[in-house]
Amino acid sequence: MVHLLVRFETDQGSFDSTCGASIVTPRHIITAAHCVAAGEKVQRPENIKMILGKHDSTKPTGKEVTVNAEKVFVPKLYLEKGLAYHDFAVIFTKQTIEFNDIIGPICIEPTELPVTNRQAVIMGWGVTEERGSSKYLRKGKVRVMDLNVCGDENPNDWDVCTATEPRSFCSGDSGGPIVWLDKETNRYTQLSLVSRGLCIGKRPSISTKIAYFYGYLQEVIKETEPSVATCHKV
Repeated sequence: MVHLLVRFETDQGSFDSTCGASIVTPRHIITAAHCVAAGEKVQRPENIKMILGKHDSTKPTGKEVTVNAEKVFVPKLYLEKGLAYHDFAVIFTKQTIEFNDIIGPICIEPTELPVTNRQAVIMGWGVTEERGSSKYLRKGKVRVMDLNVCGDENPNDWDVCTATEPRSFCSGDSGGPIVWLDKETNRYTQLSLVSRGLCIGKRPSISTKIAYFYGYLQEVIKETEPSVATCHKV
């Protein structure tokens, strides 16, 4: 899990924002497009910082690692149409991430997993009960639902619908992973990343389907650092 810190620069001024993100290779991190872009403008790489291995803001362990962005990739459709369209981004890091017992990649799959009506896990530092961001990394259970359940959010093929009662996604959870434990491999696979429908309590929420953007991610990897590979089930 990555704590993503972004300084947004807009015509109205600048502001700081936090999101979640995931490591998928030693040089690539994925998050939501709205975490790194405002309107048609992708934020400059120098405005983006990622903290790895962070669990409790009040009790640093000394094992946290900060990496910087070299390039940021956002799908063209998102920049043209906004939040409901291809809310996915890839950050190519300046530094090579060294994996250890607390920092490592999440597995992803090129095809959609059969997880409808199954339980998954969401992680993030988002606002808790609207009282401010959490000081430590939290986990919550969600259930993957049929896309029709999220009809009010006008879902698309690249979306995943989840029921989040009694906890919901909230500000700061954006871009963070929703993962599923594959019992065959005993490894977590990322199903989606938090997109929209935040802080709405008992209503279902929308996240961005990773499998839909698998090809896009592989093209970015090929363009930036073809020697690395994503983790997936053999």
